[in-house]
Amino acid sequence: MLQSESQLVTLYAEQASIGKEDYLDAHSHNLAVIRRHTSIFERYSRFVPDSGTVLDWACHHAPDACLVKMLRGDATKLYGCDLHAEEYRAFYDFARLQYTKLTHPYLLPYDDNFFDAVIGSAALEHVPNDSESLKELYRIIKPGGVLIVTTLPNRFSYTEWLSRRLRRPHHLRLYSLKEAKRMFIHHGFLPVASGYHQVLPSMCSVGGIFDSQFINKLVGAIGSQNTIGEKLWPVRCFASNVFVVGKKVTAIDNGDFDIQKRMSHSS
Repeated sequence: MLQSESQLVTLYAEQASIGKEDYLDAHSHNLAVIRRHTSIFERYSRFVPDSGTVLDWACHHAPDACLVKMLRGDATKLYGCDLHAEEYRAFYDFARLQYTKLTHPYLLPYDDNFFDAVIGSAALEHVPNDSESLKELYRIIKPGGVLIVTTLPNRFSYTEWLSRRLRRPHHLRLYSLKEAKRMFIHHGFLPVASGYHQVLPSMCSVGGIFDSQFINKLVGAIGSQNTIGEKLWPVRCFASNVFVVGKKVTAIDNGDFDIQKRMSHSS
């Protein structure tokens, strides 16, 4: 097990000792779901600044902030925000997170051009208005700073299709990779990296129809093969999620679009 995976497992256990929660149980129920988080972090970690300010937007228990802390140490100052009251002390204390409870559906209590990077993991698909949220994120990110949006539900995902057929929880808002990149450009973020994530299933939720000891061990064992599927066309097109990393720009010219086009071919 990688050190980052081991540390997350420890944090989930520490938080469970403080207070059990179904959401955290579902997101730590097997090794595959832990690996899902660390593997997507590895995909975007090179865009996390060496120092400066980083916001874990709609952070919930802030596993991304904890991964940034493991990577950058005290060189970055970590902030987090969400709609719930502060309650995930094991994670927040580890990341030394400055947490703020939000009081508005999309407005954020930060100054203009404040953050070097913002990370939004499994967040944009849940907000009331994704366009207004992206406008607000553009406002608080410094020129040249990055917006990292991960775990967006893929419009063509077989897991989303299956969840609907089985009347299991699923996302109402879906994005194709092309749509996500176009949305970034429309809101002032030039895509510099993008791709598909999570071809093989990971979350065998607590109490769900696939919740069995055998299946959880199985998805944990095969989870490491995701990286192969994420690179293999056309298999990757049916992955559960897409991700986009965009750089905040104040003007986009044809040269920028040429760069974006080359990046899209290499992702």
